[in-house]
Amino acid sequence: PPPPSVAPPPPLPSSPSSRAPAPELDFAPPADDLDERPMPTLRSASQTVRVDIRKLDYLLNVVGELALVRAGVQAVLDELKSDHTRTDLARSLHREVRNLGRKLDELQSGILEVRMVPLGQVFEKLSRVVRKISRDAAKEIRFVISGAETELDKLIVEELSDPLMHVIRNCVDHGIESAAMRAAAGKPEAGTIAVAASQRGNHVVISIEDDGGGIDTTKLVRKAIERGYIDEAQARELGRRELYNLMFLAGVSTKDVADEISGRGVGMDVVKTNIARLSGIIDVESDPGHGTQIMITLPITLAIIQALVIRAAGRTYAVPLNAVLESLLITPDDVGTVERREVYSLRDKTTLPLLRIEDAFRLTREGPRPRKLYVVVVGMAQHRIGLVVDELVGQQDIVIKSLGKALDGVPGVAGATELGNQQTVLVLDVAALVEETLQGSMEAA
Repeated sequence: PPPPSVAPPPPLPSSPSSRAPAPELDFAPPADDLDERPMPTLRSASQTVRVDIRKLDYLLNVVGELALVRAGVQAVLDELKSDHTRTDLARSLHREVRNLGRKLDELQSGILEVRMVPLGQVFEKLSRVVRKISRDAAKEIRFVISGAETELDKLIVEELSDPLMHVIRNCVDHGIESAAMRAAAGKPEAGTIAVAASQRGNHVVISIEDDGGGIDTTKLVRKAIERGYIDEAQARELGRRELYNLMFLAGVSTKDVADEISGRGVGMDVVKTNIARLSGIIDVESDPGHGTQIMITLPITLAIIQALVIRAAGRTYAVPLNAVLESLLITPDDVGTVERREVYSLRDKTTLPLLRIEDAFRLTREGPRPRKLYVVVVGMAQHRIGLVVDELVGQQDIVIKSLGKALDGVPGVAGATELGNQQTVLVLDVAALVEETLQGSMEAA
């Protein structure tokens, strides 16, 4: 044996079995906790997925076709009910049709919910626009947003960016005064623009309000006369709503000198056109010296909607049910006349302007008018009118289809749809009909 003072030689580094053991690490888990550690996984932590909007449009078309199939099965069921020898079969089929309708409604609601996006996406863009325009105009602006969580159909939200940007641009340039003018009027130097959104039934209302100087109706009238839209006599007969609507005419502006921000007379006419294309309506209220409020009312979706099918002068139309308030059965003796316009007095003595569908679209009627008239009361925002029709056919889910570029923009028509009997009918644009009726100048489609 070697002497005790001699140490044994170190192990050779080339020998794997002779390597020194690795030191223990401070962060190594205890042996008892090894079984409780989560196993590694490749599952994504995200709970969302991006879907092309065109795929959702395709699914909506499929659901619309299924609604037509359901209507066809319902027609077969109605025919089967007339055969009293097959009551058991008719009862079973009725139960299955009812279940089909329930599941189809759930599928429709699910697809529409997927298409909904919050308005906050648009409001964030507006806040950046306000900062830029306020710097260019040398004005201090306080931008207030509420209701950003309110949801709309994605296609409507995308089309809202430009109209809202035009409105905000006009609020900064036309509405908010300079710091010196605000101080002289006893106002804070920083102007305020408040944008709010809220859901009311099947519609969404967007309000844009500023605390500026209000609308100068005198300048509006002067510009409208210069452009040839009205004359002096017509200007004296304009009501408050007609005065404010002058700002939506092309080339009419309250600013005498155009600059980089606005004043070219383009913008507000584009706003109204774009809102009308979305089956919406726009209203203006102004308090001279205190500010202006612009209210935009839009349907939540333009995809699959419930519609009331009506008939007038032998033609069939569909009216979006989200704009229908009630329906009435009246006689021609109940119809009165105010300022050469047909009206009807509702239960609360409210004077309801009437619009005959056959007159609006200049339909040719074969035979005399019926002695009983149906009045479909429709409304957008705070406005109400009564559509006079011959018959109420019933309710049905429809998918609005575009009429194409050749017929796009026809007054009073939002699109077309197909009913269960493979009949193609026009879908009425309630917002346009309300607007034209209140102005008293409905043009032929």
